Amino acid sequence: IVPRDLFERLLLHRNDAACLARGFYTYDAFLAAAAAFPAFAGTSEGLSVETRKREVAAFLGQTSHETTGGWPTAPDGPFSWGYCFKQERDPPSDYCQPRPEWPCAPGRRYYGRGPMQLSFNYNYGPAGRAIGVDLLRNPDLVATDPTVSFKTAMWFWMTAQGNKPSSHDVALGRWTPTAAATAAGRVPGYGVITNI
Repeated sequence: IVPRDLFERLLLHRNDAACLARGFYTYDAFLAAAAAFPAFAGTSEGLSVETRKREVAAFLGQTSHETTGGWPTAPDGPFSWGYCFKQERDPPSDYCQPRPEWPCAPGRRYYGRGPMQLSFNYNYGPAGRAIGVDLLRNPDLVATDPTVSFKTAMWFWMTAQGNKPSSHDVALGRWTPTAAATAAGRVPGYGVITNI
C-alpha cells in the first residue's frame, strides 16, 4: 500500500538534523509492526485498495501530528516535520496511576513515547501484553526500539479505548456515533481519530 519511496516522501524531514528522532522511525520497522496487526490497512479483511490507503494515510497523519517538530516558518511547511520526536519533551510527571492489574514498576516513568505518544501505566501494560513485551518494567523500549514503537502505536490504533472506538474502526467507517457523541459534535471522520 505504501512503497518505501512514498514513505520517504510523506515523512520528508524525519531524518533531518533538527529532529531528535533522526534515524529512528524506519520503513522496515513500520512494515514489521504492520505485519503484527494484519487487520491494519485491511490486509486480512479484504478491503478495497482505496480504503486500505485511506487508513494508512489517517494513521501516518495522526502519528505525524503526535510527533511533529514543525514550526510556522519551517521549510515545506509545519506539517512536513512529523516523526521528529520519539518521546514527550519535559514530561511533568511519571504518569503513574497505580492499578491492581497494571502496577507501576519502581523508578519507571510512563510519559508519552512513540508515534502515538503512549502514556500512563494503564496503557503501557496492555500494549506490552498485546505485543509480547513487558513495557511496565521497560517503558523505554517504546523510545529505543523502532518496531516496538510502531507496534504500540498500531495497538492503540486498533484497540477501542474505554468509551472510545478504535481509530481503525473510525478510519474504515465502522463507527456509528452514540447520541452522546452526536450531542458533543463527534461525527464519523478524521476528527474523531484525533479525539481518540
